[in-house]
Amino acid sequence: MENTYKIAYFYLQQPCVTITETGVEGSHLKSATRPLSLISLSARQEVDSAEKIGLCYPRFKADITLDCELMPPKGARLTCGVVTICILPEGKSCYPECILVQEGLPCPLIDGVRYASVEAGGTLCQGDQLIPEQEGFA
Repeated sequence: MENTYKIAYFYLQQPCVTITETGVEGSHLKSATRPLSLISLSARQEVDSAEKIGLCYPRFKADITLDCELMPPKGARLTCGVVTICILPEGKSCYPECILVQEGLPCPLIDGVRYASVEAGGTLCQGDQLIPEQEGFA
């Protein structure tokens, strides 16, 4: 069975948001090179309940939290209605001054965060499913 990417909630705490090529309309989390940031619900929960606080934990914010078993692979194209996003190749970076790096501990943000560009904008709502496009299959 294919992994599903259900929208759990948005950073703006709204039931629906408008996605444009520059990111979530009304969000200050925009980056010209990474318009959308996504985090898995399990990574968000790990960060929120962590005893050791990684350097990025208090400052990392994601536009969209996804309820999924695994985050989409880099390069994946996901659609929901008219909205199409593409998962970018770069991931979350670590910093040598982080206590998790210094102590050799795992960070849930490494596998639990993705950045995406927007190929086609539109409206997304909580509960919507982002569906992977199947390319190159005959």
